[in-house]
This record gives sequence, structure tokens and C-alpha cells, in this order.
Amino acid sequence: MKAIKTTRPARSIPAARLARLRATATAQKEAAAAAWEVAAQAREDARQQLLAPTPEFEAAPRLTMLPGGLHWSGQGHVPPVGATVTVSREGHPEPAQVKAYCHAAGFLGLVVEAQQPVKRARRPAGPRAGCVFGSQLALVA
Repeated sequence: MKAIKTTRPARSIPAARLARLRATATAQKEAAAAAWEVAAQAREDARQQLLAPTPEFEAAPRLTMLPGGLHWSGQGHVPPVGATVTVSREGHPEPAQVKAYCHAAGFLGLVVEAQQPVKRARRPAGPRAGCVFGSQLALVA
């Protein structure tokens, strides 16, 4: 009697599909590694906040370096570092770039640098220089 084949020969995957599968797997591994690094940095920032909290009006390059529970007084989302925002100072809107974050009295603020500084009466630059809060951002129509 003849034996019945219970298995079939393996089919080969086309080279283009195999390359695509490998590229997808590599991208997923890199994304997972990057997410792990971000989470590890956030954990380290939280630990540092317990040991030495960030003082008010001091610039912090990441939101995770600030204490938790801060309130954003602006409309919409908190702009990321490097974004261009319109700041309303003394009734005049001016474009500025977000350089870092700060906090004061439970509110989240932005440390900004004006792109085209407007000449004003000179005041001494204190610790609040460059700090704006969400309510000071001009509404863009």
C-alpha cells in the first residue's frame, strides 16, 4: 500500500514580501526600544522630582521634569518644544518659539524666545523673563 502524504511542502515567501516583513519587524523593535527609553526617562524625572523638586520659573526641557498636577490655562493642547506660538504681550501679538517649560503657582508655563523682539521700555530681566502661560497665548483665528 501507498503511504498517504499528510503534509505538504513549504511554500517560499517572495523576496519582496520577506524584505517588507523584515523591515516592519525591525521598525517595530526600534519603536518599542524608543518607547522604553522615553518611559525610563519619565521614571527618572519622577524620581528626581521627589528628591529635588524643580523651582518655580526654572526652565525644564521636558514636561516630565515638572511636578505633576499642573494646570494648563490655555485653550487646546500644550505646544511642544520647538513650536512657534503667538504670544500676546501688552495687547500686541508677537511670534515666539517655545524653548522649554516652567511652572508657577500650580500652572504650567512656557519659556519662549521672541522671533522678532519688539522694542519696549527696558526692565531688568528677572526670573520670569520669557515665561508665558496659556492665557497669554493669542488666539489664532
